[in-house]
Amino acid sequence: MEPLKTDYRSILSLALPVSAGTFMQFLVVLTDNYFLSRTSDVALNGAGNAGLLYITLAMIGAGFSNTGQILIARRTGEGQQNEGLSILSSGLVVVASVGLFLILIVEGALTAGFSNVFRDATTGLVFSEFLSIRKWGYVPSFLMMMLNAFFMGTARSRILMWSMITTGAVNVIGDALLMGGHGFIPAMGARGAAWASLAAECTGLLVLIGYALRHHGRAIWTSPLLNRDKMRDWVKLAGPMVAQLTLTLGTWSMFFFLVEQVGVLELKVSHIVRNFFMLAFVVSQGIQQTTRTLVSALIGAGRQNELHQVMLRLFVVNLCGIFMMTHGGVFYPAVLASPFFDDLAGTAAAARTLPVIFFAMLIYSGSSVLLSTIQGSGHTRTALVIELSSLMVYTLLAIYVTLIHPQPVWRIWWVELSYFSGLGLGSVLFLLRWEWKSKVL
Repeated sequence: MEPLKTDYRSILSLALPVSAGTFMQFLVVLTDNYFLSRTSDVALNGAGNAGLLYITLAMIGAGFSNTGQILIARRTGEGQQNEGLSILSSGLVVVASVGLFLILIVEGALTAGFSNVFRDATTGLVFSEFLSIRKWGYVPSFLMMMLNAFFMGTARSRILMWSMITTGAVNVIGDALLMGGHGFIPAMGARGAAWASLAAECTGLLVLIGYALRHHGRAIWTSPLLNRDKMRDWVKLAGPMVAQLTLTLGTWSMFFFLVEQVGVLELKVSHIVRNFFMLAFVVSQGIQQTTRTLVSALIGAGRQNELHQVMLRLFVVNLCGIFMMTHGGVFYPAVLASPFFDDLAGTAAAARTLPVIFFAMLIYSGSSVLLSTIQGSGHTRTALVIELSSLMVYTLLAIYVTLIHPQPVWRIWWVELSYFSGLGLGSVLFLLRWEWKSKVL
């Protein structure tokens, strides 16, 4: 197998397909929010909060898959490709089981009246209708995540781009047909968005399965599952990352529920600016996955002396990419906000919030590479501690500026700077003071 390359061109060739696919996912969210905002503010707010809760629980599958990616990259670096197939087979069984369990949990929560947490009852009704459909996506989306982890861990990211593009295209077409209605298809509003997303995930999964079967054939299904000890080690590694991702997205979801207590306009503005927040994730998602793969594979291959140079290159690419994608938030924010609002007050509030997003994302460009380096090295517990420390400060500040001393929406979003700064500071302290380059997997 050809040695792993770490020059700028190789980094871009690994990260760009993931980022391109993530950009398509951004367009999906943007399209969802555009159609929902044209339907009603209630549809946007209810479906938006339901989507956040869905993503929060989906982090359970993401955490398990991300650690699978780290393990697969490590075994690839060590020249144990067959072990990677066993990790994939075992992971597919586990994440499918977890997905089925989450479907039952969500259904139980909806039956128990979880939507009563909303101050506005109509928003709560949309929330329940959307999530009752959206919950069925846990199984196909988790299977997609595990296959993504396998292809990313073996440095074959191009197929991820095509899968995500297919997923995004189906979602956009589904939104156009189902949300507003077309011909004999009745307008379904927020429920249409949920059905479109479910259909898109199933389609994207079929693309990945087809590619896997084409290149690995029956080996995908016939590779022996990991034994009990190896599965225990995987779960031990995955536990902190599952907790980290779930708590992160859970806290961010809580942030939007807190903003809803301030007002309907503030929540709508927050959901709209969240779109541009995700522009940074378009770049960062590719770089984070690339960071975990490169760091784990280099340690597995005994090439620790290259790590610092690789981290610097990853940071440069991340910073430049995030600046390119989010610069509009500080240079022409009103232009970006105006398509989503019919009133000047909403446009002005969003335009004042977008520069805050821009500066938060510049900080994130560095902290995300540092935290992904810690994860890729196998120190997932340390990453969890850093995340928890940052989230504690973030949560206290969010409660203060929404419930205790409510602020304008642009001031509320300043809490993001504290979170990303905390991640960066904690990561730097660990990487400078502790040994993290030795094999721990």
